[in-house]
Amino acid sequence: MAPRALAEWFGQIQTDDWRKEVGFTPSLQAAMEKALAPQVSDETVTAVLSEWLSQFQPCLFGRIAAKQGLINYCLLREEDLLASDEIVSGKIQRARLEWIRRGWSGEASAFLIAVLSRTLANAMPSASVQEIARRLCGLYLLHEIQMDRVYLDEIFLEQPGKQQTCWKWVAGVNYFSAQADKRWWQDHRIPVGMAFSVNSVGHLVKSGRLTQALYHLEQAMGSTPPDFQNPKIESLDKALEMAMRTIDLASDAPSGKATNLLPRPEKSYGDLPCPVKLPVFLEGKDYCRYHGLYHTDVTLPEAYFRSDVDRPAGLPEHMLDFTYLFDQSLDNPDHLLMGRGLQIREEADAEDGTGDSPLYRFAKRGRGAGSEIAISNASLLTEALSIR
Repeated sequence: MAPRALAEWFGQIQTDDWRKEVGFTPSLQAAMEKALAPQVSDETVTAVLSEWLSQFQPCLFGRIAAKQGLINYCLLREEDLLASDEIVSGKIQRARLEWIRRGWSGEASAFLIAVLSRTLANAMPSASVQEIARRLCGLYLLHEIQMDRVYLDEIFLEQPGKQQTCWKWVAGVNYFSAQADKRWWQDHRIPVGMAFSVNSVGHLVKSGRLTQALYHLEQAMGSTPPDFQNPKIESLDKALEMAMRTIDLASDAPSGKATNLLPRPEKSYGDLPCPVKLPVFLEGKDYCRYHGLYHTDVTLPEAYFRSDVDRPAGLPEHMLDFTYLFDQSLDNPDHLLMGRGLQIREEADAEDGTGDSPLYRFAKRGRGAGSEIAISNASLLTEALSIR
């Protein structure tokens, strides 16, 4: 049976009476008025979202990407959703390929699909909103989406030179909405109706190092670019500190902070020392695990589509990990897939690993290790490069 169209679900949205009473926080309201203004241009919306994300996004990696212009945007409007799913799918896939193409050259690490809809922003979280989000995510990832699962995309980076060295990372997909504002999951708020944010910390780090290396080369050759921005994160070790800071920056929501750092256990991780000297306020914190009232990797948590302001009783709590950033042991393939990057060979006879499937649907610690693949086996990358 074919899934119901976005327009059908859109017609069942109900206005949130609670939102009418409490409104939005001033910073989100101000940004939303600009982003959702009639006849607003894509350029203006992109600028508004970049400015808001660079100031109010709890994720420091997202802030850095927004400040340095490393986010590729796909903007959808209500009329797109009401017209046809084919129009929506076409816009998303064109933007997705553009993100992959820009990622290949180090120009973008993050991808944001944003639905510019005041109706959705003011809607009560419900089954109808959930189905819109699920359908949109399916039109993006090109297969049916289940709730409370981890879904991933892929991004690539090429190192200029004769060897044509390049890497692949998996990138997490997460849901955001204006409906989160003033609710227990408010760290996932954004000044549009709903959005999907996709990012790769590993790609951000390595592309930053590449940008810096090319800058020094151009300096040596006497052709320094005028628009160089110094990378804020030069290593995965530094990324660990930023990840810990991000968890610590969780907002004070109605049910308290949704993510929390843990005290460092008395019995230290003897075979897994902290790879970086942490600032004083993080010295006594666990650098391997943190606590979450929601799972930070899950794409579409079912609990986000309930009208509850406070966190519903009975939801599971989660012990989550930082080790994908620095633990190089064989039983931690996420360090390769999400941190260091999986190197890809140019030769046509390169081993075919996970390239046939662009998505890894496994829980973070449960994914199998990848292997090298030929560029020709990375279908999305091949298609993205063909539009240059």
